[in-house]
Amino acid sequence: RFCTKLLSGRVMRQQQSKTSMRLLPRTLAIVLFVGGHGISSAFDIGAHKITDAMAAVYTPMKSGGFELDLSIIPMYAAFLAKRNITNVLPAGSNGESLSLSVAERKALAEAWGAAAAQHGLRIYMHIGSESIVDSIDLAKHASNTPGISGIMAMTPVYFKPSVEGLHDFLSAIAASVPKMPLWFYHFPDDTGVLPGQAHKLLELAEKTGNIPNLVGIKFTDYNLMDFQLCVHAGTGKYNMLYGRDEQLFAALELGAAAGVSSTIQYAPSLRQVCTKWKKGDKDGARNAQQANAALCSVFGDFQGDENVQKNIMRMVGMNVGPSRLPKRDLDVAAYKQLETRLRSANLIDGSCSEHIVV
Repeated sequence: RFCTKLLSGRVMRQQQSKTSMRLLPRTLAIVLFVGGHGISSAFDIGAHKITDAMAAVYTPMKSGGFELDLSIIPMYAAFLAKRNITNVLPAGSNGESLSLSVAERKALAEAWGAAAAQHGLRIYMHIGSESIVDSIDLAKHASNTPGISGIMAMTPVYFKPSVEGLHDFLSAIAASVPKMPLWFYHFPDDTGVLPGQAHKLLELAEKTGNIPNLVGIKFTDYNLMDFQLCVHAGTGKYNMLYGRDEQLFAALELGAAAGVSSTIQYAPSLRQVCTKWKKGDKDGARNAQQANAALCSVFGDFQGDENVQKNIMRMVGMNVGPSRLPKRDLDVAAYKQLETRLRSANLIDGSCSEHIVV
């Protein structure tokens, strides 16, 4: 009887052990899910949403374009604050990001971060690059730099990823700075990645739960069907920012939270679109949008590989220096011709900041 009881106890323990082993993978999965990035509620997307216009700023450079001129940043910050611009995106497309070294991009982040508190600005650094190692390095640096409120990441553009590859690229960046809000920087005309398919990235992120600090998309594309699908992804939880100045009114109608703009820095039209929209004056906003479309049409006649809008900044009294090759600047004749056309149609600010329409 004793032997029978002993044998029975051994069998029960073996059965319990087998049961425990069967449950172990599931238990580990639950622990990893809770302890890692599986629960999106661990990151409050709503607390980081951007609802006011953002300026996509230019990178100040010294003569020749081979060296940054960071001494300009405090003046630049004051210039933006005078126009009631509080959100700033350095080192994006306007900022010639992929033409900058990693060290330069870090120095730029530090300079803008230092200027943020003094002028009431929120700085969102673009940290996308061709190398996941560089992007993670830049993301960590931004996270540790005072005055930086968030990061944006463009896709690699030479080795063009699939939606799955891009998802994993962004997931690795996000995991390196889990407390930092991240926006995907979507510009398919320039990158050639995911044209008309940005919504698929959000759908995949929803499915995997692996990018909990993905707040939304800085969407620079004319495809408003794709934009609308993004707006409704995740039951509308994502912060959708629109980057085509000449179509901002339409994007606001479809649910854009704010615009990310170049022209807002040197022309009144898009500033008026934003202010009139918020006041409920849709007719006024629509008329201002027409003026902005006229502005974009005029300077579009001068664009090739010339960095035209950086040159326009000089026309309104904020000289941010030359462009860096392969971008070029307008020659003297073209510069004068463009300024004449813009001023004759009253499309840009004056050359001093005394009478700025905000």
